[in-house]
Amino acid sequence: MNNMKTIFLCLAILILLVGSISYAGTYLDSAHGTQNDSIAGVSRLSSYTDGHCAHCHEQHASIGGDEPPPDLPASPDDYLLFSDNHTGQTVNFCFDCHRGPTGGYQTGGLVNRSYSYRAGGWTSDTLDDILQAFTYGPPTSPTSSSSHNLDDIKLFITDKWGYSANSNPCTACHNPHAAQGDPANQPNSTKSIITRGWPVTLPSKHGSLISTDILWGDGSGEKMSDYATGYTYQAPYRFGSTTHYEPDGSTTTDGTNLTDYVTFCTDCHHYSSPPVSTRLTIPPDTNLKDIVWANSIHGGEDSWNRDDAIERKAPYNAAERNYVLACTDCHEPHGSSNYSYKIRKVVNGGITAVNGNTNADWDTLCSRCHTKTHEAAPVDHPCINCHYHGAPFNATKSLF
Repeated sequence: MNNMKTIFLCLAILILLVGSISYAGTYLDSAHGTQNDSIAGVSRLSSYTDGHCAHCHEQHASIGGDEPPPDLPASPDDYLLFSDNHTGQTVNFCFDCHRGPTGGYQTGGLVNRSYSYRAGGWTSDTLDDILQAFTYGPPTSPTSSSSHNLDDIKLFITDKWGYSANSNPCTACHNPHAAQGDPANQPNSTKSIITRGWPVTLPSKHGSLISTDILWGDGSGEKMSDYATGYTYQAPYRFGSTTHYEPDGSTTTDGTNLTDYVTFCTDCHHYSSPPVSTRLTIPPDTNLKDIVWANSIHGGEDSWNRDDAIERKAPYNAAERNYVLACTDCHEPHGSSNYSYKIRKVVNGGITAVNGNTNADWDTLCSRCHTKTHEAAPVDHPCINCHYHGAPFNATKSLF
């Protein structure tokens, strides 16, 4: 009975926080709220059932008369959270649980695999938690690796789309009360994975009370097949297979089973060129890449030079096809042990090794889909010097 009273209290608080609508149904279908009874929800305290609001929120910084660990800082926390919301790249409320099979507050630990593992079927990847993904590269390590910079994200979203200076940068992409789990699929299997869900929300729809805005990718008009109107979206191969495709190991190839990650990512990384007066300001202190995707060869500008099928590898070698790619076909969303730009360790069914900024490094990525590479030259000339996102097609024949 006490558990039920607390749940109703939490829902009442949510109504006050977000307006005149309760997200109770959405939360119960989320990964934190015991997703469809198939994924166990958040669980930090043994005195509450899985998915209970109190696992993240402490109504008066007290449960049963005491504040349970971690009692840091010793003062009220933003949004009634049990610890600091965000203080740096590796100190973030979400990492208190999303930190691997051990060491976190989630009962039993929490494993979150890379996109190369989950969608690409590369089960040899040792990355198993979100915290680890965000330790790749600066500012946490000088090594040749890369991740999204959470401080940059926080700076960018502040005072936009309903975010404030107190907002957690993880919420730029994920609505914690709605985000669903998208677990790793069985390698190269056509078996339906009933636990698969939709983890992201468009940043520009943050705080929207419209039901279709709560998640991105779960509804009509939100798949890569919808973005590719006038072009062809072709799913890449899964690791070690030429008959099964990302993101679920099925034989579906047209993007009807994949979130439109181009629209999602370019909500911040701009993909069009509206008048300057209507564009969001990119703070100068961030490293945000401003991309005009529609002018990129992988995004729409005579995409992939359709008459050059002989220079493309399967499954992209059909003649007269105007291909468009999803951002996640090449990039990890959180971080990668590859050199830079969050390049995936597995692309189109094979391993990449972009461990530096040489032609040989970048060729391990480009050659996953292209047959033609740079010939040997006295000066090493990395592919990315010319073939970068948004490079004018007529000037450089950009491959990115």
